[in-house]
Amino acid sequence: MELLSSQKNWDELGKDDPLWVVLTHPDKKGGKWDVGEFFATGRQEIGDVLAEIASLGLRLQHGSALDFGCGVGRLTQALTEYFDETHGVDISPSMIGHARRFSPVGTKCIFHVNIQSNLELCETNSFDFVYSNIALQHIEPKYSLQYIGEFLRVLKPGGICVFQVRTATFLRRLFPEFIAEKYRRFKFRNEPVIGIFGIPERLIVKVVKNAGGKIVKVTREKVPEPGVSWRWISLRFVLVKKYEA
Repeated sequence: MELLSSQKNWDELGKDDPLWVVLTHPDKKGGKWDVGEFFATGRQEIGDVLAEIASLGLRLQHGSALDFGCGVGRLTQALTEYFDETHGVDISPSMIGHARRFSPVGTKCIFHVNIQSNLELCETNSFDFVYSNIALQHIEPKYSLQYIGEFLRVLKPGGICVFQVRTATFLRRLFPEFIAEKYRRFKFRNEPVIGIFGIPERLIVKVVKNAGGKIVKVTREKVPEPGVSWRWISLRFVLVKKYEA
């Protein structure tokens, strides 16, 4: 799916049930998320991530943070409790619209729509922390790998990046992506769909190395969603941007 098509797809998804599109809990579909409960999950997640970073002995500066694939700002808002300035980036104008409406008055959140295959809207060496969860898994690998490289470009030397992706199991790799894409189009016709894409771990490692990153930790977990655990493994990377020699 090309980026313009992806933007149209996610813009439509964001108009209907934006909180559920972000966190697809079965019992929350149809506008059943309580807004306070929804955003509390973001505060819990960010608190856990930063505690993990501290447990690894990494020093995190608290100037600026980037939330990639921010959706309605669930994690961007949570990051404001720890950073002087937070930026949220998403491909969907409707999602960014919701993010701005949900953002409290006087917040330190700044939201951006990005349709590019890069993050040229962000300056090089400008962020202390980059975070992305349940976002890259919805983007085709040819783009998501570029974004991972961009995460490291926009990080300050010594900055920390945490991101999550999915990689295919052996069984899922038996089905080429073009067949999976044809199946999605047949099943959902022209309706918007929450597509899932996997990236081979070796390609991620190569991109990180070439972009000047050091992998500190990789966590591998089965995806708990019913009916999909045989297809996907969730990978979570903790990186540090190296200082230039």
